[in-house]
Parts: sequence; C-alpha cells; structure tokens
Amino acid sequence: MDKQKVRRAPRLLGRAASIAVRLWNEEHLHRLLVGTRRFVLCALLMQANVFDGYAPFGLAMASAMMAHGAGLSAVGGVVCGAMLIDDGLLGGVYVAATLIVLCVMSVCTGLRVVQRPWFAPAVAAAAGAACTFIFLPAGDELRAPAVMTFLAVQGLTFGACRIYGAALAPPREEGDWRRPVTLLAVTATVLLSLAHVSLFGLFAPARAAALLLVLGTAYLGGPAVGAAAGVAFGAVMDLGVGSGALFTCCYGLCALAAGLFRDGGRARFAVCAFTSGLCASMLGTGSDLFIPLLSELTAAVLLFASLPEAVWNALRRTLLPETLVGEKTRLKLRRAAGHCATEAAQAFYELYLAMLSGAAEGRAAGDENLRVVFDRASDRVCKSCVLCAQCWQKDYVTTLAALNDVTQPMLARGRAEMQDFPYHFSSRCVHLPELIRAINSALFALRERQSLRRQQEENRSLLARQYAGITDILRQLGAEVTQDVTAQPMMEKQIRRYAAAFGWIDRVCAVRDAQGRLIVELYGDGIADILRQGEGFSAGLSALLDVALTEPREMENEFGTCLEMHERAPFRAVVGIGRQQRSGVSVSGDSGCWFLTDAGVACLLLADGMGSGAAAAQDSRTLVSSMERFLRAGIPLGDALGAVSPALRLRSDGTRFVTLDALTLDLFTGQAESLKCGAAPSYVRTDGRWSVLAGKSLPVGLSDEKNQSQSVPLRLSHGDLFIMVSDGVSDGLDDAWVRELLREHGGEGPKELAARLVTEARGRGSDDDRTAIVMRVEKTNF
Repeated sequence: MDKQKVRRAPRLLGRAASIAVRLWNEEHLHRLLVGTRRFVLCALLMQANVFDGYAPFGLAMASAMMAHGAGLSAVGGVVCGAMLIDDGLLGGVYVAATLIVLCVMSVCTGLRVVQRPWFAPAVAAAAGAACTFIFLPAGDELRAPAVMTFLAVQGLTFGACRIYGAALAPPREEGDWRRPVTLLAVTATVLLSLAHVSLFGLFAPARAAALLLVLGTAYLGGPAVGAAAGVAFGAVMDLGVGSGALFTCCYGLCALAAGLFRDGGRARFAVCAFTSGLCASMLGTGSDLFIPLLSELTAAVLLFASLPEAVWNALRRTLLPETLVGEKTRLKLRRAAGHCATEAAQAFYELYLAMLSGAAEGRAAGDENLRVVFDRASDRVCKSCVLCAQCWQKDYVTTLAALNDVTQPMLARGRAEMQDFPYHFSSRCVHLPELIRAINSALFALRERQSLRRQQEENRSLLARQYAGITDILRQLGAEVTQDVTAQPMMEKQIRRYAAAFGWIDRVCAVRDAQGRLIVELYGDGIADILRQGEGFSAGLSALLDVALTEPREMENEFGTCLEMHERAPFRAVVGIGRQQRSGVSVSGDSGCWFLTDAGVACLLLADGMGSGAAAAQDSRTLVSSMERFLRAGIPLGDALGAVSPALRLRSDGTRFVTLDALTLDLFTGQAESLKCGAAPSYVRTDGRWSVLAGKSLPVGLSDEKNQSQSVPLRLSHGDLFIMVSDGVSDGLDDAWVRELLREHGGEGPKELAARLVTEARGRGSDDDRTAIVMRVEKTNF
C-alpha cells in the first residue's frame, strides 16, 4: 500500500501542476490578477507624500495606466489610497484630478494624439495643477517659494507619468537600457510610499530595501551606474523626509566607493560599502535620522552579502542589457549580413548564366555559311558582267556546284586559286581573276571576324568563370556570417577578477566561435598596463582558464579600443624563406610569402612569373597578393584560385602565365591542403619519411578550363617538414641532389635549410630565379 502511495505522488503533483497552469492561462483569472496589481500599485503610490502636502505619484501612475487602457482598476486604487491618507482634503483633491484624467482619456479615445508619449503626462500635470492650486496661499502670503514648489510638483507629475508609461510599455528590443532604468524608478517611488513605515522609530524596511537595490546596481553595473542609482534613490528618500540631503550623500558615496571594488568579490564589495556608508552617515550625527540610517545600512549590507550569486545573475539577465550588444540584435545583424551575401551570390550566379548564354549565342552566330563569301564576291564582280544573267539565272545550279567544288581546297589552303575552279566554269568566266581576288578578300574578312569573335567569347567565358568564383565565395561568407557565437559568462567572471590585478577593466567579452575556439576581449583604462605585461598576462590567464591563449594585442572596433586574445592552436609553424635572383637581373620573378590568419591557418604561397625581370615579378606579386587577401578572409584555397585566375588571364591576354604553389595548414587540427598550378615538386617529411608531391595542373593564366587545379589533402604533425621550391631550384627531372641533401638534413632550422637549398641549386639545371620555403610544424608548449 505504501508503495502504491509513493507511485501516485508524482502523478498527483503533475496533475496539480497542470491544473495550476490551466488556471494561470485562464483569461478571466489573468485579468483579475493584473487588475489587482494595478489597484495595489496605485494605492501604494498615493501614500508617497512630497514637499509637505503633495502626493503626485498616484495620479501619475493612474494616468499612465489609463493611456494603456487600464482605467477602472487605476481609479479604484487611487480612491482606496486616498481613503488611507490622514489628510482627507489632499486625498479628495487627487481623486478629483484622477477623475478629470479619466474623462479626458475617455473623450479622446480613438484619436491619434492619445498614442503620443507626452499626452498622458501633460493631461496628468494639467489636472493636478487644476485641482491642487487650492493649496497655494492667498493674497500677500503668496510667495515665490510656494509658487516654485507648486510648479515643481506639476513637473514631477509630468516626469513620473512619462517614466511610468515607459515602464508599463513592452521593451523595444532585447537589452533595451530604458527597461531597467524605468523599473528602478518605479521601485524608488514605491519604496518612498512605504518609507514612513518604521519599526520602533529606529528602522525603516523600505529605506533598507532601497539601499540594497543601490548596492545591487553598483555590483552589477559598476561605480558610475551605481552612483547614479544611489543619488536617485537617496534624493527620493530625502524628498519624502523633507530635510537635507543625508540619504543622497550616503547612498551615492556608498555605491561609488563599493563599485570600484566589485571585481574583488562580494565580501570586499560589502566591506567597502559599509565603510563608505558609515563615513557618509557621519554628516548626520546631529540628526534624528542618524541611528535609523546606521541600522538600515547594516541590514542592507548584511542582506547583500547573504544573497546567493544566482540571485544577482538572474537580476543581471533580467534587467541589465548585454555588455556589448543584445543577443537579439546580434542575431539580427548576422542574419541580415548573411542574407545580403546570399542575395549578392545569387545575382552573380545569374550574371554567370547570362554570360554563358551570350557565349553560346555568339558561337552559334559565328558558324556563318561560307556562301556569304561567294555572295559578296559575286556582288562586286558579277553584277557588271555581261554574262551575269547566263550564270546566275539560266545556269544557277551549275554555278553553285562549281563554287561548292572550290570550298574544300580554298579552306585547306586559306585562299582560292585558278586551278580550284572546274574547267567548264573557268573557261566561261570572263572576269575570273577579279572574282578570285574578291573571294580571297571576303574570306580574309570572314576569318578576321571569326578570330575577333573567338577572342570575345574567351573573354566572356573568363568573366563568367570569375562571376562563378565570386558566387561560391559569397555563398560561403553568407553561411559563415549566420553562424552564431556562444557566450561564456563564467569565464568572463574569472577573467574580470584576474585582470583586476593588472588594471581597471570595464567590460569583458568571452565567446566561443562556430568552431568552438575561445575569443577574449577586454575594455577599460587598464588595457595599457595589461599590454605591457604581454606574454606574462596571457600565460597566467591561460593557466586559470585551462585554455592556451595568444598574447594580447590592441584592436579598434565599433565599441572602442580593446585587447583581444584568441585560443592558441596546439601547433605552430616555423618558416624560413631563401631567395636568389637570376644572374644578370636585378629583380626576381619569384614571389613567396607566408602568413597566419585569424582562424589559426598557416598559409604558404610561392608564385613564379614567366621569365625574369620586372614583368614576371609584377605578375607573380599580383597573384600572391590577391590570393593572400582571399585566404586571410577565410576563403578556401580552391575557391580563391577560381576567383583570381580568370582576372590574371584577362590581364595577360593568354600571352603570359604564372606558376603557383600553395599550402594551407590548420594549426588546430593539423589538416593541410596543397595546390599546384604548373609548380615544381614539393618535398614532405611525415613520420620521418620523405615523399615528393608533384602537380599536373597547368600554370595560372594558361588554362581555360574551370576546376583545372586539384588540391591534395595532407595531415601534418609535430616535427614534420614541408618544402616548396621554384623551378630554379628543382624542376623535378634532376632532383637527386635535393633528395640527398634532405636525407642528410642534420636538424638545422627552416631558415638555414632554405638558404642551403638556394645556394646548392646555383649552377645546377637552368639559370633561373631561385626561391625555397621551408616550414616545420612544432607542438606548442602549454
């Protein structure tokens, strides 16, 4: 029996929960709860008395609620609150003002002006002024201070109603800073309404709660935000008391001083808050509020220190906006950028199809019938001949057959001659020499037109290929942009505490990208001190997070100056480059470089222009520079070459070419990709064994075929070597000395090995520019 009861217990709890959810979702119950909340809020705010005789906050809240369609519950709350006020005249005056606002709102229902944010505050201020003017002294007793107080109350009514309206409205977007500010303002006035409630005249719970909120704001938002909240809450409490600025000074100084130490932990924050608050409270040693202020300060600090960290994290997520940019806004920007890239890719793809279609039409138009050659020749010669009617009317079929007999030998030879014509035609034609010259002239013009059309078709095809390459690139960029990053709030907290020992840091951003790699950004005045520490800072932070990080580097972005650190790859590339130009020339036609992308990919590029000298150097530099830009942007090797090679062929008009040897190595995974276009063989050492990597593709600018280059996947690890050379070092035909040199490799560094290869190649094979790039893969120490 007991077991059955145990089994039934979860079912009963589930049913109870489902019933509770259904009740909560009931429209009538939901309306009742919302109306009750509005009623209680207006009743509470009616208890807030300022300037010794005014209660504007209940009127302001009721007017803001009426602007959002809540009239009866707001008026009921004001009436109930007025009944609880000791001064019946004051309560009646504000009830009358509330009824005036209700009448105005009812009359103006449906008008566009009601939706204006200033309308409800203006109506509330005007109604308050119309009903509270009776509190002004009459006759000679009317002084400037009384008038200024009256006007200040109406301004306070207008401002409070405007703030309440913003608090009641839904947030415009995730992370909207107006949301927490307006909610804090509502909370401040509610606490002011309860500030007169005290225990034994020594402790006011509402004022202790206000100070707790100030401390929480300073802890979550920093010293500047905390000081602003402290001054605001303190001024509200002083406004309710009606004398001095004791609470303003105490709350503001307490939040400012404690906020400076918020990165040192909650214990240090609480000690600093109590110490600074105690010092500020000494300003009121002669006041009746001194003892209550001390007790409220002690209670607020103890409560702050006892609340678990989960409470503050929940408040941070609920109230405070994102440190850098809201999650929703970031996703919206990423999706918009991805959509733009995708649309641009589609546009380029349509241009590619259109240009291919134009090339096909051009080829079809180029297949002209050779009859046009004979037609033009006959128009020039035969029209004025006396035998024209005989040849082209009576013997039309015989004449065409004779010209058809001429076609094959004429095309094979490239020109027509006398013996190509049949005897019956040549013996009858009285202008045969003139006709032969006209035919050859028309044939030459036709050949010229066909040659020009073929060149245009080739150029159009190259442009279409380039559009296709750009299409692939834009599609990849669109896909990458839409990939989101993952925030690391716990790491941000650890980083903030660690960085506090080096300098003041205002903001910390720690995220993992789409590949799961950590990126850290630091903002604040202390980044200069951290930058001077350099490797020491990153080493300590790496040990703390158990993630290897690169040295901090200074960056500029839309949020200002920051220090940026990336997760360090488990491998690193040590590269050496050796160069020697051809004897007798001052400029080498080879261009080689290596670089590391932000994504942790090591890239090696070696291009060899045709021949030597300035022209070859310019061609190779252009290819290397263009490839480098695409690779730094994260474009794969094959797609980058597909976008660059058509432009190079157009530039050189097919008369010059450039060989390309490229390698990309992901230092996080060890995955590599080698691509060769007419380049010399490369030499690879993996697991202690040497192998030769040769390519069969044509140089860049020489081949018209798309995808004529094929990349080779590799996997490199610690201690592996990759060597790429230009054909001045080795063309692969006689490279026995290179293999022997590499087998005898004694462990010298990449720079020394590259220089040795270039030096040993002199006098061997062809006299050409010599370049060698040697890369050794090493495991990083962490």
